[in-house]
Amino acid sequence: MKVLALPNAFKGTISARYAARILTQDLSPRHTVRAWPISDGGDGFLDFFRTLDPHAQPIALAAPDAFLNKRGTSFLMLSDGKTAAVETARVCGLGRIPKNQLDPLGASSYGVGQVLRGAVKHGAKTIYVGLGGVACNDGGAGMAAACGAKLLDKNGGEIAPGAKGLLSLSHLDLSTLREWFDGVKVIGVCDVTNPLLGPLGSARVFGPQKGATPTQVKQLEKALTVWADVLEKTTGKSIATIPGSGAAGAIGAGLYGCYNAELCPGTDLLFRKAQIEKQIQWADLVITGEGKLDAQTFYGKAPGIVLQLARKHKKPVLFICGQLDKKNIPPDLLPPQIIVLADVAKGTEAAQKYTVKYLRQACQNI
Repeated sequence: MKVLALPNAFKGTISARYAARILTQDLSPRHTVRAWPISDGGDGFLDFFRTLDPHAQPIALAAPDAFLNKRGTSFLMLSDGKTAAVETARVCGLGRIPKNQLDPLGASSYGVGQVLRGAVKHGAKTIYVGLGGVACNDGGAGMAAACGAKLLDKNGGEIAPGAKGLLSLSHLDLSTLREWFDGVKVIGVCDVTNPLLGPLGSARVFGPQKGATPTQVKQLEKALTVWADVLEKTTGKSIATIPGSGAAGAIGAGLYGCYNAELCPGTDLLFRKAQIEKQIQWADLVITGEGKLDAQTFYGKAPGIVLQLARKHKKPVLFICGQLDKKNIPPDLLPPQIIVLADVAKGTEAAQKYTVKYLRQACQNI
């Protein structure tokens, strides 16, 4: 049987690249296997580009995480020497951060800006920025500040980092940022299509994931409204309802407004580059998966798009996930075959701790 394995990252446990390797190793003795670590812009974005361009070079550097602690990270310089890929989840990611350490109002995207500057210093003329899986919700304001933007309150003082600082934002000066990025094309690769503001916006949909209480969600919405107003006053660009502007703690909005970036759905761009639809047509069985299958899977996430394409070409799909939450998922969207590792492991904690073991166990029955 021809099996196409298209795993996304199992967030907080194993990468998409590692999952693809396990599926290849465990299924290839019995089947013809093609495996590709997929991404929609969030976790696994660099792994996707490394698979696409095996000669790409990771560039190591240090940058602040979401809580402004300096950490080692990296971006990818593709083999043309002029194109870079940056994964926001590797800089200020949500990842393994315990819930009691989350700070949705104080967390900052400053480190992403430092990585973007690093890419430019290495000669990048085009930068793909993977948007998703971050712990901050500051609209990319910290990222802009790291690239020379001046964010000032009504008295001319610098605002505090994080979304809480945006509540006092009055003036934005992008002259230095625009000078540093002159001649550089920035493309924001969004893991979701959500806008910056409103019922489906960054604060209301994703704020709780980053630890925001209902009161803090309202504060985040207010802070991002101020950010949108000041950005429009400064640049003439209205960003409140742009699809993808709410991606990655609304870093998408900051890229669009401050860097004149193009925002595109991650699956559209990445699946086209890897010819995923053509590979699905080749397969007898398609396997995809991620850490949690829930309603957000169908907001432009990579595994959700795999399901759509497989249905289009009438290919059977097996979905492997760490956890399953059927709430708000229309029954007709659910894949007919689902393996939930938490059920196999008889508990979520064991599934997270021993993901590799239970993923391999799942492979035995394929």
